[in-house]
Amino acid sequence: MSRRSAEEHAANWDLRHEDFNDNDFLYDVYSVMRRSAPFAHTDTPFLSATPGGAWVAVRYEDCYRILQDWQHFSSNPTPEASEQLAGDLVITLDPPRQQKFRKVLNPYFSPARMKALRPQIRDETDRLIDGFIEAGSGDLADVAWRQPGIVFFKYVLGMPIEDVPLCVELTDTALNGDTEEARMAAWGGLYQHLHDGITERSAQPPRDDMIDVLLSAEIDGDKLPFGDVVANAMLLVQAGLETTASAMSFAFHYLATKPEERDRLIAEPDILGRAVEELIRFGGSIHGIPRTVAKEVELNGQTFCPGESVIVNYASANRDGSVFTDADQCILDRRENRHLGFGAGVHRCLGSNLARLELQVGLEQVLARLPDFRLDPDRAPHFHGSSVTRGFRSVPVLFSPAERSAA
Repeated sequence: MSRRSAEEHAANWDLRHEDFNDNDFLYDVYSVMRRSAPFAHTDTPFLSATPGGAWVAVRYEDCYRILQDWQHFSSNPTPEASEQLAGDLVITLDPPRQQKFRKVLNPYFSPARMKALRPQIRDETDRLIDGFIEAGSGDLADVAWRQPGIVFFKYVLGMPIEDVPLCVELTDTALNGDTEEARMAAWGGLYQHLHDGITERSAQPPRDDMIDVLLSAEIDGDKLPFGDVVANAMLLVQAGLETTASAMSFAFHYLATKPEERDRLIAEPDILGRAVEELIRFGGSIHGIPRTVAKEVELNGQTFCPGESVIVNYASANRDGSVFTDADQCILDRRENRHLGFGAGVHRCLGSNLARLELQVGLEQVLARLPDFRLDPDRAPHFHGSSVTRGFRSVPVLFSPAERSAA
């Protein structure tokens, strides 16, 4: 079957379309969308149940303004989408309740608390690398997909790391499953698994972890309903696993195909922090966050009416050439980089400090211990596109065998 043109896709964007397993082509479509009009439209929204489809913000400035303007572009879902939610989620709330909720959670994702996790994240990453380092070949997607889950479950959420593979599988299917039935069944399975685990935890002595925080949290003097505790734990699992894993898998693949860039990061470790930000911008693991129009508003010549759905496309915004010089190039030491990889405004990513640290440590350890890693010519990498989160499920590599760590 022949592929549709970029112009055809731009006229009615559907991220789940099979053509978008080609990531470069997707960005060609975004380029057409940005040139054509400030806002695109889609009749096939995957992030909104609005019968009339959804508007899509694709330019940086428009995306930024929408994310900042919660009074007009609310995080509250449409009535149709609300029916699919499992509870009152911090990501679907607006101030002032949203700010009160964030105030409870923010201390557990502070820069200082996350920095203190660096040794544990390094040890967990090394254990994963140890699983294949002596063989001279392995799959870096195993590191990308397992490290964030182990760190989050063991050191933040406070649940057994044995749960990680199942929760990764359920989260992945819930976001990226081939059918709506499969996606909804996975959401239900993830909710039930966490419900059972949190029920068991609620009968145990308190611990200093996120489950304990949610169980004891009070908003306006009232404890969270148990269903909201489970729903927000599920949200944190999804946010803490899928997006970071996708970004890390993309970073590993990019460096495995660009030996000069890999070698530069080894030779210039001081630019690694900027490189992490650039890989987040360039890789684009998140392609759409929904907002609901709360009050009529005009933005960049477009009038939005109450009840309409607007999808904020982070990935397209991060390739906007009016904001980023050479936007379609990955410049590892890029200095001006106000990317939207973690969003903006009151709903800016709660776990951004943890995600950055996991990415940085993951890259540090792979570069230090597998300095000559490159793609295995006999095994093709597997990219999973056609969804709101996009990344590599397999990054097979070859390298010089080395000893396991002493840890």
